Amino acid sequence: MSLPVVLQRARHAKELIDRDFDRLNLVDRYARGLHRAPWMPAKSNSEFKDLVKRSILNVTGLVVETPLNALRVQGFRRPGSGENAYEWAYWQKNRMDERQAAVHRAALTSGAAYAVVTPDPRKGRREPLIRAYDSINTVAVYTDPAWDEYPVYALHVPEQQPDEDTTVGYLWDDVAKYTIDLDSEPDTAVLSAEPHGMNVCPVVRFSPSVDLRGRTRGLVEPLVVSQDRLNQQTLSLLLNQHWGAHAIRYATGLAPSERLDPETGDPVRDAQSGEPVYDVPSLDPSTLLMAPNSDAKFGQLPAMPTGDLMASRRQTIEEISSLADVPPHYLAGASLVNLSADALAAAETSFKRMLGSLQDSLGESWESVFRLCAVVAGRGESEQDESQVEWAEKSTRSLAQAADAMVKLMQQGVPLSVALRKVPGFSQADIDEAVKAAEEAARKAEAAEAEALKQQKEATAGGVDSQNRRDPSGGGRVPARTGGAGR
Repeated sequence: MSLPVVLQRARHAKELIDRDFDRLNLVDRYARGLHRAPWMPAKSNSEFKDLVKRSILNVTGLVVETPLNALRVQGFRRPGSGENAYEWAYWQKNRMDERQAAVHRAALTSGAAYAVVTPDPRKGRREPLIRAYDSINTVAVYTDPAWDEYPVYALHVPEQQPDEDTTVGYLWDDVAKYTIDLDSEPDTAVLSAEPHGMNVCPVVRFSPSVDLRGRTRGLVEPLVVSQDRLNQQTLSLLLNQHWGAHAIRYATGLAPSERLDPETGDPVRDAQSGEPVYDVPSLDPSTLLMAPNSDAKFGQLPAMPTGDLMASRRQTIEEISSLADVPPHYLAGASLVNLSADALAAAETSFKRMLGSLQDSLGESWESVFRLCAVVAGRGESEQDESQVEWAEKSTRSLAQAADAMVKLMQQGVPLSVALRKVPGFSQADIDEAVKAAEEAARKAEAAEAEALKQQKEATAGGVDSQNRRDPSGGGRVPARTGGAGR
């Protein structure tokens, strides 16, 4: 491929990154709780501005973290195998048990994340290196973005550049990885080219949802407007609680008292007008007010109710939970009073369906990553096979419910290794250890049963021979003597 084509691809991809940067950066800020401030008057004092800061309730962050806690890859197996495939070793070497959460979080937040699998230059050409990037500064270009497993090319532009005067990016295609100075002239733009020998562009897209036009959608962007409304409602509630939630006492017709100099006892006068300075009467609950004037009146304004504001906030939270397919009691501590186990299970039905959809989409992407690892290791081709990603069981069922379900599955002939995957909290190491212990116990039981059967046969054979020696007729039994004949 000629160098101008590489530079042309890089600059086209950079335009795509710049086009979506503001939108994706706003989505990222909302996921991290850095929201746009609620509306407030132009001449707000510091007290009001402090209440504005306290009004931010980051529900969109919970919408991402809730499914994220239930998404954890714990194995990669081929059908009929009780052990992880050899590609799983590359997963462990790249510390993906820890790093997979960052990939899932980026995909759920902005709608896409990217993983790149190339030979590790530090460990030799046969050792896969996995790296992941956010869609804010990374983009992949496909021939058919809805159906193609791998893109034609992909570009990553790091946020931290080595030089302020240059913009360096990394472009991958089916031949090599290129380091490109996007601001340089075509003759000097490509700084380096490192062939990877993969025969495909080694970039995999992770997305919770991709339509037939290749557009991706995250969990946060549809909730931005609702999140702004929730913050505004929270501010109104705080203002009500701060200034109007308590009764306001008032008095009219009071004769103000002059402020006296503590040393001379003379009235204190204003330095500019020369008028006496009066003390404002205190109206706190500990003060008893009296007035010699018969026209003086006392009273209080009732506290402003907060029930309508609380109801509007609950309605907005329920709206967000419906849009995000997250149970309402997961967001902002909704009440769980008088909810049975069946009611909780019904509330989580939609959430479990969403988790299943996320596991299908993200699982296919991880399977593509494993196939690329096999290509780097020289032990496979980047083609579809029947290997499957194993997801950890993260349901809210109790251990007793899971054990009961496991027993029923085994009664229907489901292997123990499969049934144990439905038990929450069981890792793959726990499952392997349990299966090994069960197989060892079965072998011991078979050996004990065989030994008991052998001893029984030997005892039976020995008894017949003894009786045959005592009974001349060979009947196997000596007739018993009766009465006194034997005496």
